[in-house]
Amino acid sequence: MIHVHGYLGELSQATRDLAATAALVVGGRRHLAELGVEPERQVVLGALTPALERIGAADPNDDVLVVASGDPGFHGIVRRIRLAGHEVTVSPAVSSVAAAFAAVALPWDDALVVSAHGKPLDAAIAAARWHRKVAVLTSADGGVRELAVALPARTFVLAERLGEPDERVRVLTAEQASALDDVAEPNVVLVLDGVPDDPGLIAAEAPRDRAPGAEPVVGHLVGSPAACRRADEIDAALGVASRRYDGPAAHLLPLAWRECDLIVSHLALGATTRLVAPLLRSKVTDPGVVVVDEAGRFAVPLVGGHAGGANDLARRIGEGIGATPVLTTATDALNLPALDTLGWAYSGDVAGVTRALIDGRPVLVEKTSGWPLPPLPENVSSDADDPVARIVVTDLAEAPASALPTVTLHPKSLVVGMGCNRGTDIAVIRQLLTDTLSEHGLALESVAAITTIDVKAGEIGFLKLVKDLGVPLIDYPADELAGQEVPTPSALVEGHVGTPSVSEASVLAHGAELIVPKQRNTDATCAIGRLPARGRLSVVGLGPGSRDLLTQRAQTALRQATFIVGYGPYVKQIRDLARPGTRIYASKMGTEEARTAAAIEAARAGENVALVCGGDPAIYAMASPVLEQGTEGIDVEIVPGVTASLAVSAILGAPLGHDHVTLSLSDLHTDWNNIEKRLHAAADGDFVVALYNPRSRTRTRHLPRALEILGAQRGPDTPIAVVQQACRSRQKVLMSTLAEFKPEWVDMNSLVVVGSSTTKYVTTGGGELRMVTPRDYAWMPKENA
Repeated sequence: MIHVHGYLGELSQATRDLAATAALVVGGRRHLAELGVEPERQVVLGALTPALERIGAADPNDDVLVVASGDPGFHGIVRRIRLAGHEVTVSPAVSSVAAAFAAVALPWDDALVVSAHGKPLDAAIAAARWHRKVAVLTSADGGVRELAVALPARTFVLAERLGEPDERVRVLTAEQASALDDVAEPNVVLVLDGVPDDPGLIAAEAPRDRAPGAEPVVGHLVGSPAACRRADEIDAALGVASRRYDGPAAHLLPLAWRECDLIVSHLALGATTRLVAPLLRSKVTDPGVVVVDEAGRFAVPLVGGHAGGANDLARRIGEGIGATPVLTTATDALNLPALDTLGWAYSGDVAGVTRALIDGRPVLVEKTSGWPLPPLPENVSSDADDPVARIVVTDLAEAPASALPTVTLHPKSLVVGMGCNRGTDIAVIRQLLTDTLSEHGLALESVAAITTIDVKAGEIGFLKLVKDLGVPLIDYPADELAGQEVPTPSALVEGHVGTPSVSEASVLAHGAELIVPKQRNTDATCAIGRLPARGRLSVVGLGPGSRDLLTQRAQTALRQATFIVGYGPYVKQIRDLARPGTRIYASKMGTEEARTAAAIEAARAGENVALVCGGDPAIYAMASPVLEQGTEGIDVEIVPGVTASLAVSAILGAPLGHDHVTLSLSDLHTDWNNIEKRLHAAADGDFVVALYNPRSRTRTRHLPRALEILGAQRGPDTPIAVVQQACRSRQKVLMSTLAEFKPEWVDMNSLVVVGSSTTKYVTTGGGELRMVTPRDYAWMPKENA
C-alpha cells in the first residue's frame, strides 16, 4: 500500500513510525535524513517520473511512504500517483496556501489559487488583474519580483519557508517586492487588491448588489465597428442601455464579469470560452454569458443558462434581431421548468432530480400546503409509484428525511410582523427573527415580507434587514392595526403607538394566518404568519398578434401556467409556449362566460391559470368579466398587452398623439342608445376617436351612424383611417377623409381611427403618408405664425 503523508515544517509521529518500517520511503533529502532512512530504502523526491517508476516497481504487499510538503492533495503528488493507477492512503497537512493566508489572518474560501510550478506566470497575472485575492505557488524563475513588476497596483504577501524555524512573512508594496534580493525558497505569494486589514478582503465576496426587481446590468464585449452596430441593435430590441467593453478582450472581459449581470460576447465561441474559463466560480454568482456570432444568426448561452439568465437573454436576443437561440440546457431544450428558476429558494440534488424528471422516471411531489407549481410532465406527481427522486415544497426549515435524491423548494409564504424600540440595531432585530424561525422550524428563505406600524417604517434596523433579505417592508397605520383581534394585546404598546399590537396585528392586516404569536427580546417583538396557499389566475394580454409584441411578462405567465384558457385563435397564437403537462381549453366566440368560469375554478383548485385574450385584457377584453364574476380565494394578476388602438396608432403614425377616446360599436353588451350618447360627447369634445368592433356581417348600420354623429362636428376633410389585421401578415391600411371614406372597407378584424379638428396627414422622407394629431408643444413652429 502507498501512504502519502503531508507535513508543514514538522514531521508527525505517525510519519516517523511508518518511515521506520516501510519498504520504500520517498521524500526530500533533508527529511529522509531526519527520518533516518537507510540508502537502500530511500527515493529522493526530485523529478516525479523516476520516483513514480520506483513506486510502481515496489511489491504491492509492501508499505511505501511518500513524504510531501504541505497538503499532498492540494496541487501535490497525490494526483500523479492516482493517475498512475495506484491505491493510496492520504494523511493531509495544512497547505502552504492556507498557512500563508492564516499568517495575515485573511480567510481564503473566496480566493483563487494558481500554480506556477514549472509554468509561466501568465495565468497568475491574468487572475490577479481581476480577482481581489490570489495565491500563487511560485517557482524559482517566477516569483514575487516578476509578479510585482506586472502588477504595480497590488499588495503582496511573501510567505517564505512556512512551518520551518526560519519562517518569514512579509507584506510588501509592488515597489518593495520588485526590489527584493533575499527571497528564500520555497515560498507562496498572495496578491491582494488592498492590504490584509481591508474589510473588503476580509468579507466574503457577495453576489452583485442589485435591488430586488431592478433591471440586470447588461454588458457587450465588442471589438469592431460591426460588433458595436450589432450591440446597438440588440440594445434597441431589449430596450436597455448597456455597458460597452471595447478593446483587448483578455483585459476587459474580467472587468465586465465583475460589473455586469449579463454579458453579450461578440467574439467567437471558442475565444469566449477560453476567456471565461478561469473566471468561473459559482452558477449562483457568475453572470450569464451569451455569444452572438458576427452575422447575428445565432445567440448561444455559454454559461449561466438558468441562474445567470443567459438562456432567457438568448431567447430575447433571438426574438429581437431574428437570431436562433441555441439552448443546450436539457430543461430548456425540452421546454420543461428548471427547478432552480421557479423564483423560490431551493436546495438539494438539483441535477439528480432534474435528470429523473427529464428521463421520465417517477418523481414524487410532497407539499406541506397547496402552493401551485408550474406544469410538470406526467412522471412527476404527488402519488408517483416507486419514485426515484422527490420534490419537497415547504416553508419548514427541514424537509422530511428520505433516502431519495431530493430538491427542497421554499415558497414565499411567511409574513413576519415586527416592532422595535427606536434606534434598535439590525443585529438585535435579525437575531430575534432567526431565533424565532429556528425555534418553530420555519425557513428564513420563505419569508415574503416584514410588516410593522407606519411610525416604525423609517427604522434603520428594519430598512437594513429587508435589504439583506431582499423582501419588502410593509407598514400599516395604527387605526388599522388596532382593529385586528390579536392573542397578546398590550396596553403599554397602545399607549406609545396607538394600537395594542404591532407584530401580531400587522401580520393579520397583511392577510396571513398567525402561526407564531408574539416573541420578544429586550428591544424588539416578532410574530409570524402564513399566507394562504392560493391558486393564481393571470389574465394575459397577447397584444395585436405578432410575437415580437408579446411582452416578456406575458410569456413568463404562459410558461408557468398549468392550465391555459382562451378563444381558439388566441390560444393557437401561443400554443408553442405551453410546456409539457399544460392543459389547454380553447373555445369558440360567445363562450366567454364558460371560459372565465373554467379559469376561476381551476385557480381555486390550486393551479396556475392563464386566461388569454387579444390586445390588452383590461380594454374590451377578459379582465372585467373575471373580476366581476368574483375571485375570492385566488390571486389575480392582470398582465397588460399592446392594445389594438396603440398598435394601429403606431402603424398610422401618431393619430393618438393628443387627447383621444376609445369606443366599441358592438351593442351585444352595451345598449346602442348609450353608445350614441358617448359618440355625441366625443364629437362635442373634439377628441380623436378609435372605434373598436366597428362592423360585422350583421351589424352594418352602426359605423355609418357613428361617422354621421362625428361628422356633424368635423369638416369633410377630417382624416380617417382603417387598419385591418394590425401587425399580422395580412395587414392592410386605408387612409381617407370623412367625405370619401367607405364603411364597406371595414370588417370585424379592423379598427377605425377618426381624427379631431387638428389631425392631419404628413409625408415622410420616403414618400409614405402618416396621420398625426399635433401635441401643441410650445416650442414647435406654428403653421400660421
